Amino acid sequence: MKAIEILVGEHDSILKMIEVTRIILNSDDETINLEHVEQIIDFIKNFADKYHHLKEEDILFVEMEKFGMSREFGPIGMMLHEHNEGRNYIKLAGESIEKFKNGDRSAFEQIKYNLLNYCELLTNHIAKENNILYPMAERILPAGVLSAMSEDFKISNASTFENEYFDRYLKLVLYFSEIYLN
Repeated sequence: MKAIEILVGEHDSILKMIEVTRIILNSDDETINLEHVEQIIDFIKNFADKYHHLKEEDILFVEMEKFGMSREFGPIGMMLHEHNEGRNYIKLAGESIEKFKNGDRSAFEQIKYNLLNYCELLTNHIAKENNILYPMAERILPAGVLSAMSEDFKISNASTFENEYFDRYLKLVLYFSEIYLN
């Protein structure tokens, strides 16, 4: 599998989890499965951010910079800004969950606000990456660089702690898809 295909495949998993999140949050705070919401936040922090965004930030964007793209401006700058914006939504959602668990029923609205804004942000973000940034990368990066990235991504995914990339996060997407999307 090629580097860009790996990233797009990860986007597909993230989009499924976004769809699950929207379904869960359209219920009221009396019926919400808070454990599932916490698992979604864990998925976002680790799969979407740690495993996926870091591949982009530490490998793909760095290589694109070497071939003339600015890290501060243009597509890469926008993607980095959106990664940080998403991290802030998730931080605030996590803080609101703690308030909710401690009896503050009004915190549900903050959980919902932050997670639904994250979902909107990431849906648009992924569309930009899949349709603009990734095709740019395939045009400007030499085949050897793309091939080396593919190997780096495969090794990275296969070497996560206790194989959590595959055994925890991808299985969680399948599990939640069966519950909420079927």
